[in-house]
Amino acid sequence: MEQAKKMLLMNLTVSSLILSILYAVIITNSNNSLVSGTPYASGPGDAVVFVLFFLMLYMCHMVLSLLHYFIFRNTVWQLSVKMIVFNGAVAAMIIILYLSLNEPVILFLLLTPVVFSIRAAN
Repeated sequence: MEQAKKMLLMNLTVSSLILSILYAVIITNSNNSLVSGTPYASGPGDAVVFVLFFLMLYMCHMVLSLLHYFIFRNTVWQLSVKMIVFNGAVAAMIIILYLSLNEPVILFLLLTPVVFSIRAAN
C-alpha cells in the first residue's frame, strides 16, 4: 500500500507534468485540426493554446494517475493482472477518444500507460 502511494505522488507530480508538457508541445506544433481551428494558433496565441492543452492533458493525467493508484493498491491481484487491467482500460479510453475526434495526434496518449506501467514494474 505504501508503494502505491509513492507511485501516485510520483505520477501526479513528475510523470504527469512531463508528459503533459510533451504532449502539449507536440499538439501545438503539429498541423492538426485541434489547433488549426482556433484563431489564436499563431503569434502570441501559441502560448494560450499551449496552456489550454497542457491544463486539459494534466487533468487527464491526474485521472489516469488515480485510476492507476486504485488498481495497483489492490494486493490480491498479481502485477501482470494489474498491468493488463490498467493498460486495457486506458487504451480503450484513448481508442474511443481517437474514434470520436478522428485525429491521429491523440494516439500519442498511448505512451502514458506505458510510462506509468514501467514505473510500477520497478
